[in-house]
Amino acid sequence: MKSRLNSIPLISTWCLMLCLISADRPTPAQSTFQAELPLAVTSCGQSPDAFTVSILLKRLKVEHTFQNTLKPEGLKSLKTLVVVMGGSAKGLGEAGIDEKGEVERVSGLLAKARELKIKILAVHIGGESRKGPLSDKFILPVVSRADYVLVTEDGNKDGFFTRLTQDKKIPLEVVKQTREVGQRIQALVTTR
Repeated sequence: MKSRLNSIPLISTWCLMLCLISADRPTPAQSTFQAELPLAVTSCGQSPDAFTVSILLKRLKVEHTFQNTLKPEGLKSLKTLVVVMGGSAKGLGEAGIDEKGEVERVSGLLAKARELKIKILAVHIGGESRKGPLSDKFILPVVSRADYVLVTEDGNKDGFFTRLTQDKKIPLEVVKQTREVGQRIQALVTTR
């Protein structure tokens, strides 16, 4: 009995230390990444997910422009580029672009964004249905150049984005639901 009582202060001390260490760890809201206006949303892979992100931002009155096939010359006045990743064969067909052309468009866009010191926020909301052979070729080049990655839990069930971002030391935030993506982008713009 005596040894149990003596261990209580030690256990309490360890619990307090763990709480303090956790409190010092940056949470997504305390992240050093800050999105800035003007902001634009575009697609990489031509899925309808970029349009969904734009709608979420409109509802929250986050000022932005939306253009699915944004070109490098459209970046000049921007501070933040939100690239929503996810491949859609139907979307590519409707945009009149093939997979290779889309990868080239986005690669040029990201290179120009880097040159102009525009922040790149990579977003994935499509869940498992927007991953795999078609989507991965659109996800990998964007994540590798992103300043921050925001994904839904469903899209990271297999730890895919965790592995990608850890390898490249890119901040990753995972949210439970798609609607939270708009709220998080709004918070990243307004928390200054």
